[in-house]
Amino acid sequence: MDPVAVLRAARAVRDELDSLMGGASAELRDRLDPLLAEAGSRPPGRLADAIIMLIAQYGPAWNRLSALLNLDHGLAAEQVVPMLADPGPQDSGAAYDGGYDNLPPTGAMSVDWMRPDQAGPAAPQAPSPQAPSPQAPPTPPAGGRGSSMLDRLTGAFRRRRGDAPAPAPESEWEGIPLIEAPTESVSGWGTEVSIGVAPAQGQDGVAAPREPVELDIQLIAEGFDAPGGWQVRLRVDAASPYPRAVVDLVALAQREPEVARQIQAICSVRSQVVGFGLRSITLHGSPGRLGREEPPEPVSGTRIRPALVGEPADVTVAIVHGDEPGRLWWTYRSPHFVTPDRAELCDLGMRASEFGRQLTGQGRLSEELGRKVGSRVPRGFWELLNAVAGRVAPRRPSVLILSQEPHVPWELAVLEHPYDPSLPRYLNCQTVTGRWPLGGRRPELPPPVSARADHVAVVYDEAQAHPLVTEYGATQVSSALGDVLGVLGQGPDIVHLTAGGSVAEALGRDLAGAPFVFLEEPGDAQAFLLAGASGVVEPLWPVGGGLAREFYRRCFTGEPPAEVLRSMRGQAPDGAGAYRFHGHPSLTLRRTPPPSK
Repeated sequence: MDPVAVLRAARAVRDELDSLMGGASAELRDRLDPLLAEAGSRPPGRLADAIIMLIAQYGPAWNRLSALLNLDHGLAAEQVVPMLADPGPQDSGAAYDGGYDNLPPTGAMSVDWMRPDQAGPAAPQAPSPQAPSPQAPPTPPAGGRGSSMLDRLTGAFRRRRGDAPAPAPESEWEGIPLIEAPTESVSGWGTEVSIGVAPAQGQDGVAAPREPVELDIQLIAEGFDAPGGWQVRLRVDAASPYPRAVVDLVALAQREPEVARQIQAICSVRSQVVGFGLRSITLHGSPGRLGREEPPEPVSGTRIRPALVGEPADVTVAIVHGDEPGRLWWTYRSPHFVTPDRAELCDLGMRASEFGRQLTGQGRLSEELGRKVGSRVPRGFWELLNAVAGRVAPRRPSVLILSQEPHVPWELAVLEHPYDPSLPRYLNCQTVTGRWPLGGRRPELPPPVSARADHVAVVYDEAQAHPLVTEYGATQVSSALGDVLGVLGQGPDIVHLTAGGSVAEALGRDLAGAPFVFLEEPGDAQAFLLAGASGVVEPLWPVGGGLAREFYRRCFTGEPPAEVLRSMRGQAPDGAGAYRFHGHPSLTLRRTPPPSK
């Protein structure tokens, strides 16, 4: 791909951001402007890669960039730059009705808070004819420059594992979220939205799951009401492998003559999120502004793969952006209770990135910081968590945070009434907590619950051997880029970085495969996850080393990293308290025992 064409198209996208993404455009603009300003001072190929990787995180902007570059709208970002990540757009939400007022005391039950197996049957949804199978996208044109670092790393990991990505087996069913709606509507009008599942690329529309699947789809659509409810349950089976249902939305009154909204769909199976989709819609203040309807854009998001569903976290919270900076909408799932289908508002009062910087910029952990975070957590989360903690006691509850925004350290929220008074009152000390990006093609859902740990690579510039080398046979390499690329050609299962800076940043952008990553200094954990990491440990501020040795000792005996970190935070809150875990709370590192002598 011609880097000059990418820069030209990116500038055009930048000028159209307000119409593409509405109030959520500011965050992308703030990130895109500095990259565009580097034109002429940075190698054009690398700059084009960075711009594509950024825009691919925002669905509407990516779709527009694809059109400007004459790419098929179904072309995945990963096919433009191999293994490229796409965490999706940043918009939408739904009103919260304060439905927790009658929550029973911890451990009790009521009609509103019953176990899923005690809930009444969901209303049946009549399946409609199968959606047509999307056409396979064309092969992207060859670029005018040599292979990028991303290409080399991808090839290296594939050579080591000997498992070049192949299409899903014909017998393995998967799909993509289906959201069919008009591209424009008018305040006060009703809008029929068809939601469900469509065949994924490579599926012929005939494949069926091995066993029937009950798929819950919850809508989040800021600026709308849903008189019939925000959630439907669909049965996916051989008779109806790609079902759908109709949800009636009513556009609420608005001050602006025209505003861009988003309709988002969170798909879950047995309380575990397995897919996410989003499409945009334009709302007009009056019918006179209608008539500019264009062909609908494809749904952005993550494919649905229920075959990967395992045990869900005790509480899963999904956090998505609203239409104004700093507005977030929270939804909840739990295998222990039936949760409300309406999203709950969280207003930070400023951009999420600014709010997060104010907190972590202090460079230390304090209850004052935790109280600031906790004051922004919606009430419904605390009420659900308290009820779940009572249900699973004496075991500690597990919490999975799926979030479109990576900045706010929700894990450090202080509990007013801790479950274990002997431990610090932070959420990630009282519960087993993990975090995962939400919103785009990568990383996929749900997060993995197992990762290999046989081959460890440690980036370490000291002359003496790192403890991981002497104790676990790790491969030690200097931070020189060539040395790093060489060891990555061996396909490590764990990448341990003792220093941050340019090397960690480069690896985060270009890493392929599914290694577990440990950063001893602050870095861009989200970039590693978008590139395919199975989990990431990172400190929110510099704290020095000393944690890794004990961490690996316990993880290699089978303890989940999330639980190891939770325990270590209780023992050394000033040091271990700074470390955040990205991954499923139940993730374990599998290490092959050495052969007996």
